[in-house]
Order: sequence, then C-alpha cells, then structure tokens
Amino acid sequence: MNNSIPQAVQRLIAATDLSPASDIAVEQAALLAKEWNLELVLLHVFNDGFWATIKALYEAERWAVNEPVLVARNRLSQQTSELAQRHGIRVRGETRTGRAASEIAAFGREQDAQLLVVGEHGEDWIGDFVVGGTALKVLKRAELPVLLARCPARADFANIIVATDFSDNATRAAQLALHWFPRARMQLVHAYFVAFEGRMRMAGASSEDIERYRADECSRAEQKVEAQLTAVHAKASVGKLLRLGSPATVLNEQAERLGADLIVIGKHGGTAWDERLLGSVTQNVLYHVGCNVLLVP
Repeated sequence: MNNSIPQAVQRLIAATDLSPASDIAVEQAALLAKEWNLELVLLHVFNDGFWATIKALYEAERWAVNEPVLVARNRLSQQTSELAQRHGIRVRGETRTGRAASEIAAFGREQDAQLLVVGEHGEDWIGDFVVGGTALKVLKRAELPVLLARCPARADFANIIVATDFSDNATRAAQLALHWFPRARMQLVHAYFVAFEGRMRMAGASSEDIERYRADECSRAEQKVEAQLTAVHAKASVGKLLRLGSPATVLNEQAERLGADLIVIGKHGGTAWDERLLGSVTQNVLYHVGCNVLLVP
C-alpha cells in the first residue's frame, strides 16, 4: 500500500447502474481500493419506477423473460467477482430499490466509508446536460467526499488543483488531498476580484484606482494563501496561483494549462440556496472542466 489511509476507515463505495457509462467510476474506485488496501462496495439502486416506464413504453412483458431486479443482482454479482479477481481486492455488492440519488446518499451515511465514487452519466441520463441529474443530486446530498470520475481510471493522481476561498471547507479539502495523494504535484488556486468594479468605473473611478484596488486584493489574498499553506503544513510542497478573474474561469483555465487530472473543491452547504445550487462556482466547474472532481464536505 503506497498511500496512508486511517485504519478506522475500511471501505469506499462506487455507485453503478451497470451500464458501460458507469464503468469508469467502478474501475477508478477499484484502483483506489487496491492502492489504499480498502474494501470496495459496489452499490446498485434499482429504480422500479423507471422500469415501470420502460414496460409502459415498450410492452416489455412480451420480451422480458426474467425479473429485472434479479437480473441486476446477478450482473452486480458477476461484476463484483470479476473486480475482486482482477485487482486482488475485497469487493462486495449491495442492491437498493428506489430513487438513485436518495438511496446512494442514504447508503453513504450508513457506511463507514472514506469515499463515494460516481460516474458522470448513467444509462438513463436522457435530458441531462453535461453532468447527469443523478450524479449532480448525489454531489449535493452526500455527506462524505464524492469523486466524480470522468477520465480513464488511474491508481494515483499526478496533477491536482485545490480550489480555495480560504474558508474552513477549503482548508479541509486541501488537508484531505495532501493526505490521500502525497505524491501528486499540487497547486492551491485562488481567484480574486474587485467587488463592484464595473459600477465604480461608471461612477468615475479611474483605471489607476481600479489597478490599486486589484493590487490590494492580490496582497490580501497572498497573505491568506500563505497562512493556509502554513495551516496544512504544505508551504514547501504545494504551489500557489493567485489570479484575477471569476473562480470558475480561473480554475478551468488553470486545469487546462497544468493538464490537471483532479480538481478538489470544499463543499459549501447548509442553506437552502446552497443545497439547491450546490454553489455556483462548483457547478460551473462541474459543467466546464473535463477532468475528475473531488467534492469534500
């Protein structure tokens, strides 16, 4: 085992709808389980309401010779055995019935799990845009770290961006990333801006005034990022980037520039607005970057 994971934690969860689209998440979870020597739990949620819709649309009684939930359990059992044999890891399968996002989030609460891995899309993502509706709902509701797996699976990540707004959530996210991926090249990224810059210009502020305010914001951000790196004991090992612009734009551009394979974001939650929108920055990142995203509560 190369990475050190707390011994009290024994498992991670991969949600699968047994479609090829979810195989990226399953394979990513298997590689991490092997790397960290953890048990992998494959969770499949059988949506009986979705199956009822299929039966109504396609007269499934004429061709569905087996009970669908039993077919799903058999396929999950086969995938569990195949992963265990191929990777040499402990794997077990669990099946739930109901709405996928709710059941996945509830299962995550029940388990002493380190991480939940989900795919970007499943088989029933018709009508969703970029990030499937189930994945987005899970990201909103889950109370444990969630990895949105988008790229070909790898045992470890090489280039990681940690987004920061200097909040406690961002500090926790940075600490977790350092602990889980100690060999990665890591960069702390913060986007700063001058509030109401456009209105100040309309009211008569000169370009020199705006540049001075920008410099002040950058200086304050520099002090905060140094304090945060000190707090996570990473001044010598983690790079930093302070850039003028909107957070989502800066993160997206830097991810492309570095060839990042993972962006780590601290989840802000608690209010009805946060729960509904997940956070505008986070949602913009999810919609626009092509790499994996780890959301840390």
